[in-house]
Amino acid sequence: MYEHVLAKLEFPEILERLARLCRFDVAAERARELGPSGDPETVRYLLDVAAEAVALLTEFPDVTIGGARDVREIVERAAKGGRLQPPDLLLVLDMIGAARNLRRAFRRIPDGPDRFPHLLEFVDHLGEFPELEADISRSIGPRGDVLDTATQALGRIRRDVRVAHSRLMDRLNGLVSGGKYAAVLQDSIVTMRDGRYVVPVRADSRAALPGVVHDTSASGQTIFIEPLEIVELNNRWRERQLDEQHEIDRILDDLSDKTGTHAEPISRAVEATAAIDLAMAKARLAFDMRAFRPTLWTGAPGSADGHPTRRLSLRRARHPLLDQATVVPIDVELGEDFRVLLITGPNTGGKTVALKTIGLLALMAQTGLFIPADETSVVSVFPAVFIDIGDEQSIAQSLSTFSGHIRTVIAMLREVTAGDLVLLDELGAGTDPQEGSALARAIVSRLLELGPLVIATTHYPEVKAYAFATPGVENASVEFDQETLAPAYRLLIGVPGRSNALAIAGRLGMPPGILTAASGMLDPDEHRVDSLLQDIRRRRDEADASLERARAAEEQAQVLRGSVEQELQVAEGERRNARGEALAEAESDLEAARETLKRLQRDRDSLQIAREQLDERRRDVDRAAENVRKFRREKIRNPPAAAGATPIAAGDRVRVVSLDQEGEVIAVDGGMADIMLGALKTRQPVSALDRLGRVRTEETARPIVMPPPSGPVNLELDLRGYRAAEIEEMLDQYLEHAYRAGMPFVRIIHGKGTGVLRNVVKEVLSVHPAVASHEMAPANQGGDGATVALLRGAS
Repeated sequence: MYEHVLAKLEFPEILERLARLCRFDVAAERARELGPSGDPETVRYLLDVAAEAVALLTEFPDVTIGGARDVREIVERAAKGGRLQPPDLLLVLDMIGAARNLRRAFRRIPDGPDRFPHLLEFVDHLGEFPELEADISRSIGPRGDVLDTATQALGRIRRDVRVAHSRLMDRLNGLVSGGKYAAVLQDSIVTMRDGRYVVPVRADSRAALPGVVHDTSASGQTIFIEPLEIVELNNRWRERQLDEQHEIDRILDDLSDKTGTHAEPISRAVEATAAIDLAMAKARLAFDMRAFRPTLWTGAPGSADGHPTRRLSLRRARHPLLDQATVVPIDVELGEDFRVLLITGPNTGGKTVALKTIGLLALMAQTGLFIPADETSVVSVFPAVFIDIGDEQSIAQSLSTFSGHIRTVIAMLREVTAGDLVLLDELGAGTDPQEGSALARAIVSRLLELGPLVIATTHYPEVKAYAFATPGVENASVEFDQETLAPAYRLLIGVPGRSNALAIAGRLGMPPGILTAASGMLDPDEHRVDSLLQDIRRRRDEADASLERARAAEEQAQVLRGSVEQELQVAEGERRNARGEALAEAESDLEAARETLKRLQRDRDSLQIAREQLDERRRDVDRAAENVRKFRREKIRNPPAAAGATPIAAGDRVRVVSLDQEGEVIAVDGGMADIMLGALKTRQPVSALDRLGRVRTEETARPIVMPPPSGPVNLELDLRGYRAAEIEEMLDQYLEHAYRAGMPFVRIIHGKGTGVLRNVVKEVLSVHPAVASHEMAPANQGGDGATVALLRGAS
């Protein structure tokens, strides 16, 4: 779009705010280069990326691109054979380390590919360079020095340098500390000239110390001499230093070559990091502006007077550059029932701000930015936005305000198409009111023929009447407080505005006589129109107040509903806890009864206990066992699902209340659900399940393999001789082991007797998830004294 359009709507200031929220300088550069797109698919993609960034920072605020550096020029230089210096290599190390950390941070996010697919497309370009990272870390220190650990050769050379230097210093210290040359020295010190160690000698004693002269003092009184006896030591030390520098150069060349071979993927990592940081900056901007993602219009045409393919529906829209705490939001509708909106009202009433708000929010949405408006707002993608706002006069071009506006409109009419958005401020202003009004109506008529969406502001009453009489055109106004003479900055669709000139003049102290005379000169129809407008505004205010009360009541109802649902959950939890406590108490009674029976059986001879008393204790044990079985098998009826609760479906993770186990739903048929409990499959009523959420992808993708039993499993289990209270747990473990062993069926021997054991066996087999069916054994296999259970096939 044209640069002057973006500038007049202050779009560059939005980009500057976005750039300041970037953490990476490359991302900030990209932010300042952004512009609106006219392609709906591109806009949808950009909004998707921004939405993922908002979700990312909301749920994982610690994700960061910390340490990223723009090393594109550095790696390009390395690719061309240039030698990188240690500071350059440290920047490369920072960049590849930041890319690695960012990549791993995204990989640790649960369900990342499903939740952040677009951001992960950038993450795929964040390569890892472990060898290069290790080489640089081993070779370059944090202060930019080449480390001894860079190569073995460098470590050996530096040891030689230290040895040579130590020998040299020992000889020099011996020479200046009381030796035969002490009398000729100016000072007992050792200094350096031209990279070689020297001693200061008095000029008049020059001949007393053989050596090489390297320098003299400014006064000429001191000569700096390298004594002949340390020349060879100096040479040896200097040679070792040169060896060290050559090895450092070789190391830097090697690291530069390795960096150059990775130049392209590192540059891609820089760009990908910038793209992620830019998306996160868009999210931060949305948080700062309290902005939401708008819906892109893709619906069918509305009425015949509306636009066939474009809509604007902004709810509580706010100008993003104004103080979000005090700015008055506006509501705008355009495109469904009319294509042209004419806004009228007094100066300083907020008409131009409303115009800029609409245009700027449209541009923000087409740039992939969230807009400061309610999430129910709807926008269209406009191939172009045309605007005529502000003073167009130019002294240099001898253009008046009127001429400047007309030239802009003429250029606009030559290029505008049916899919565009046109914004016109003070249409027809700056000339004779009668001619300006006629010109304004003619321009609007021409725009109606061309077909774009149009929003224009004006003062002309004739234009208001034109809007009433012309299909496809609608009036609007900015509200004005008659008591305070202050604009309310609210946009009222369907209500034309008033100039309020006489009211403002009266409030400012104009004599009443003049106001009366002016009022008498007005057309009587004007008085009737003003009265009608006042009545319309009064009714609108009443409707708004009613709507506000309804919203407040709805919010209160939602709060109450949430409170009730929470109380229901607490009550259900308490009910389950009470059931658990009752079960624990019943199991405790059973254990006490068993202990009593065992003690009586053990001591019956010594205590001469009657058989009837033992039988009574056995019946106590059976009754306690039955209570425990009753609690364990009791199916708790779930409370009714809360309004809006997600129904149970395949792929959900649920808790089977009757079995107190968690599993995955693999199918739902009517009121019944098939559930995998580990490797076992069971069918349960949906009403007996608690939904815990969706099964994660990695859980469904990995089959659950149950370990086989530790030893062979017999084909039959003999329960004869056991009490009814003792066989339930024994039978449950046996069935689980048999199922894991892949046995098709088992035979349970319980004997005929009184039928108590047989009944317990039937109850267990009826609810066990490993059992497909069961029946009495054939006559030749035990008849009524045994039960055959067919086991389910393992999935």
